[in-house]
Order: sequence, then C-alpha cells, then structure tokens
Amino acid sequence: MARVSIANPIGPTEPRTRLRSVDAVRGFALFGVLLVNMYNFGAYYPEWTSLIDRMSLTAMHSVFETKSWRLFATLFGFGFALQMLKAEVQAGGLWFYFRRLMILFIIGMVHALFYKGDILMQYAMLGVILVAFRKMPKRVLLVLTVVLLAVMPVGNVIVSLSENEPVAEAVMQSQEIPSQAELREGHPYLGSLEDVFERNAGSIPPPIWSDLLDFETSLPIFAMFLFGLYVGRSQIVHDIPRHLPLFRRVFGWGISIGVTAAIGEWVLTQYFGYVLDSESTASTDIRFLGDILFAYGSTALSLGCAAGIILLAHALKWMPALRLLENVGKMALTAYLLGTLMFTMLFYGYGFGQLYLIGPAGTTAYAILFFSILIVFCAWWLRRFRFGPMEWAWRSLTYRKIQPLRLSKKTSALGH
Repeated sequence: MARVSIANPIGPTEPRTRLRSVDAVRGFALFGVLLVNMYNFGAYYPEWTSLIDRMSLTAMHSVFETKSWRLFATLFGFGFALQMLKAEVQAGGLWFYFRRLMILFIIGMVHALFYKGDILMQYAMLGVILVAFRKMPKRVLLVLTVVLLAVMPVGNVIVSLSENEPVAEAVMQSQEIPSQAELREGHPYLGSLEDVFERNAGSIPPPIWSDLLDFETSLPIFAMFLFGLYVGRSQIVHDIPRHLPLFRRVFGWGISIGVTAAIGEWVLTQYFGYVLDSESTASTDIRFLGDILFAYGSTALSLGCAAGIILLAHALKWMPALRLLENVGKMALTAYLLGTLMFTMLFYGYGFGQLYLIGPAGTTAYAILFFSILIVFCAWWLRRFRFGPMEWAWRSLTYRKIQPLRLSKKTSALGH
C-alpha cells in the first residue's frame, strides 16, 4: 500500500474514492439500527399477541437486534482505522483524529437530548481508547475480540453462582406489568420539548463502564471496534477480487452459525426458560449456553450478512439495487439523525404522541416507511452534493475549513 508523504496536509476523502461495498453494508446496518431503536417505544410490550406482531418481533430479534449494532460498530472501527492510518502518515498527526472524535461527541450530545439511546458519544469515547490498540498485532486484535465478547456470558455465570436463584425468580413472578395507560400517564416524552430534554439530559455523558454484563454494553461494542480495526489494517475490503474466497467462507459460515445459534436460542427460550436478560430464571448452565449462542451467533450473523452484501456488490448486476443502500451508507450520520427525528415525531407528544400505542408489526411498517424516505432523500441529495449535510458539517469543523459541497456539473452528469 502506497503511503502518503508526511508533508502532505490532511484532506477529506473524495466521494469517488470511497469503498462502495462498505457503504452498502453501512446502509443495511442503518436500517437495522433504525428498526431496533423504534422498538424501544412500546413494541416490546407483552400485550401485542397477534400472529403478525409475534412474527415481526421474532424477525426483528433474530435478524436485526444486536446484529445491526455489531455491524455498525465494526464499520465505525473500520472507519476509525482508516482515519488513524491517514492521520499517522499526513501532517497533523493524531490530533486530527481526536478533533474528529470531539466533534462527533458534541453532535452526540445534542442528539442525546432527543433520544437517550444515542451511540455517537459512546463511539467517540471508545474511539479515543482505540488509539492505544492501533499498532497491536492483528492476530492479537482478533483474540481480544473473542475474549471481550465472552465477558457477558462468563460474567453472568459468576453472578448467577453467587446469587440465590429461587429468590430472583420469586421477585420476577411478583412484578406486575403496568398497563399502556399507566405507562403513558405523565410520561415526559408525551410532554413538551423541554420535558424531553430534561428526561434525556441524564444520559450525557454516557456511563460507558456501567452494566458491563448486559448484552449491549461498551465491551461488545469495543470488541467490534477492534475487529473493524483488524479489517481496516488488513486491507481486506480494499481488494475484494483477491479475497473473494474469504468473503464466501465468511458468508457461508456466518449465516450458518448465526441461524443455528438463533434457533438454539429460541429453543432455550421456549422450553427452558431462557431470557436474554439479567433477570432470566433459567438455570445457570442453560443461561450460559444461551448467552454464548447470542454473543457469538449474533456476531457471526452480522458478519455473514456483511459478506453477502459485499459479494452481491462484486457481482455488479446487483449494484443498481445496492446503490440505494450505498447512498444511505454514504450519508450515515445524516441518516442516523434524520431517523431519530422521524421516529421521535411519531412517538413524542410534540408530534403524533404514539408512545406505547404501536405494536411490533406497526413499528416495523413505520421503520420501512422511514427508511424508504431516507433512501429517496439520500439519492436526491447525492445527485447534487458531495457529502450529506451532517457529513459536510463534520468535515468542515474537523478540517477547520469550509469544504466544497456542491458537485460539479461534470461529476453530476456522470451520475455520482
């Protein structure tokens, strides 16, 4: 790989030099992120018992829950790897990289006021820690990825062995599930914008080292950052034709392991009382098996899906369809924030106030509608501009210089 002279100033990546298959994968991950975020506003409520609701919930959990976050975190780690490599060989050094993360954190702070599930602040904070691993041997990065993913299953076993399980079960059985009306009563999200901000301000900054035995914490996110760093340093996706056999193996094994793990997890849930939660009443050995299936199965499935999209992109005939995902992937930050704007307008009181009133099927339908709007908007925007609006602002602030935004007429005519 040719290295840029250290005397060269840092500049933004030109849109035409982007890895298009990676953008398509990022677009796919963004749909999953949007869908899972929207389920947090009432679709998990046990009242939704119709067949279509149960099918929608099962599909969301099996295909997207955690898998989309795993994939999104991997892509962030991959992007961070490219940025760190670029910063080290160009003038400005790692201060450029840290400045980029600081701006991302500030964007996340504003976003978190609207949605407390923001991940930008967490990604920015973990991105700082990632610097310490930038020169670590690639094989060690893979080992650390596997080890960090095991923390949740192993840690829960240790906690279970030190607690009185019958007591935990009794506590769960004594809990009453509030009605929808009770959940909506006086909820800040159904109030004013000020009420929403006051409720969500407590999530700033995010407590990245709390609840480390939960299934979506900083440890598995950082594990995927490390894996993304490994992929970025290995230059695997920079030369897809050369690595086609590898992508085929990842696709085959990833889908096979992921689907098998999902089926195994379902069996444990249906017949052995396993629940992916710290309050599961299953026995310690069943819970350990279920957590292992989830931790590694969800990771395998996410990587298998990514490899499948990359293989389709390489086939060329699928690129017209994948270009829709690619456009969203190019505008990932903008799409992520616009998705939040759309679903908060749906659920919050200053919008349509549908909090806790939409089940899994309805939520899935709205997610598809919102993502379709994003696809149309991103395609329209990128026919006219080089970057998404938030990407342009992020770049301009990072480089401390207003970046050119409009496409030249020649580039537009070529169908950028």
